[in-house]
Amino acid sequence: MDNETVQKQKRLNLFFRTLGIMLFSLVLFVGFVLGCVLFPMRPEESVLENRKLTKFPKFTADSFLSGEYTSQVSTWFADTFPLRETMVKAEWGIQNKYGLRRDAINNVADGDDVPDIDELLSSIEEETPQEEPETVTETAETSSQEATEPTEPPTTEEPETVPESVDGEEMYRMNPQEAGAVNVKDLVGYCVYGFNRKAADEYAVHVGAMGEALKGKARVFELLIPNNSAILLDDATKAEWKLLDERKVIQYFTAMTYQQSKEVKYVNIYDILAEHSSEYLYFKTDHHWTQLGAYYAYVKYCEEAGLTPHELSEYTEVDSGPFLGSYYKTNGYAQLAENPDECIGYEPIATNDFTFYDRDQDKMRTGKLVRNMSEYDVAVKYQGFISGDTAYSEAHNPNLSDGSCCIVVKESFGNCFVPFLIDHYETLIVIDYRYNTNSLVELANRYNAPDIIFCNNLEAISDLYVMSQLGGICY
Repeated sequence: MDNETVQKQKRLNLFFRTLGIMLFSLVLFVGFVLGCVLFPMRPEESVLENRKLTKFPKFTADSFLSGEYTSQVSTWFADTFPLRETMVKAEWGIQNKYGLRRDAINNVADGDDVPDIDELLSSIEEETPQEEPETVTETAETSSQEATEPTEPPTTEEPETVPESVDGEEMYRMNPQEAGAVNVKDLVGYCVYGFNRKAADEYAVHVGAMGEALKGKARVFELLIPNNSAILLDDATKAEWKLLDERKVIQYFTAMTYQQSKEVKYVNIYDILAEHSSEYLYFKTDHHWTQLGAYYAYVKYCEEAGLTPHELSEYTEVDSGPFLGSYYKTNGYAQLAENPDECIGYEPIATNDFTFYDRDQDKMRTGKLVRNMSEYDVAVKYQGFISGDTAYSEAHNPNLSDGSCCIVVKESFGNCFVPFLIDHYETLIVIDYRYNTNSLVELANRYNAPDIIFCNNLEAISDLYVMSQLGGICY
């Protein structure tokens, strides 16, 4: 091989070496640019998996020399890639399609057996209820004309308006009651209800005490809300999961209450909910019912109370957008994010304004009975109903001046039931007994309220401590 050929080969090798270095540098440069561009696009939280994603590690000399830093960067890179949510959702969809993921059916009801109350019910049916006083058999609109003008609410301060710009969690101070055991089937969470007989008996004592204390002065209504599993699941699934018959549970509650006082009027909402079970009555990712479910309960209440309910079409619909509730957020069933709820409300006709005390009961604020929560976090949408769980709320109907008043005693299930009532009463008072310790009897007498409604979900009133809180306002 002559010298000219050797030189030519060297030049060729140098060319390819230089080209390789340039191409490698270009790849590094492009990677660096893409990294800089995509860095802000990397997600910090996974809504689907309900968790915070890995954070970019802080550089230290020790972590770099030990190799820990580069390992943490690698973990961050793998956990925060752009379009992560879309790809994870696609993966879950493929797994569901081919049956690779299982429903979370691993809970059974943990609680007491429901007593055989046939004999108890028979004995009650044989008794003749006392004749109702004439002053409380009239409807709210007519009976309230004889009522005295209610006094001002227990505050001397001007209500403080809550700014629209306040963060949702500060504005709506509600910690949703913890849902009990939950099973997930077809990306829907279902309550696995456990009966607590002692709590049921205590509830009956407290509600019965109110019936007796207000005898001849007010009508006391008892509205018991079944869980979604009782209304939505078929009999075969209920049997497979060994669920209690909540219709019998409600019979026990009402029978025991009737033993305490024959003045308490039971509002049967179970049947009307069952008749509409194909509709969107309960959330899929949360333990509460929807306001549509509450609407049917309102229709049934009006029937019992002698009021004329509005048609659903008369209300202005409020769409707060997607909602991921307690089954997703609190119970940790991340897969429910694939099947989010829609939070739909119905704005009252007479007024949408109300005032409320927060849990500290130190200041009156103003709010909306049904607020559009579309601009707030996906997890707080239910708090758009009467601003969540506040200690004391009050609304006034500007179209009525007959002195009519209704007091609702509730936990969080009552929040989306309450707004329907303001169209029928001049004054509407709402008490959450978990945060309010004022005497219900004194409040009823102060406002000369003709109607008192106990509106509670079965799961919520199966806790002895919560029932002690109810007892704290009933005497």
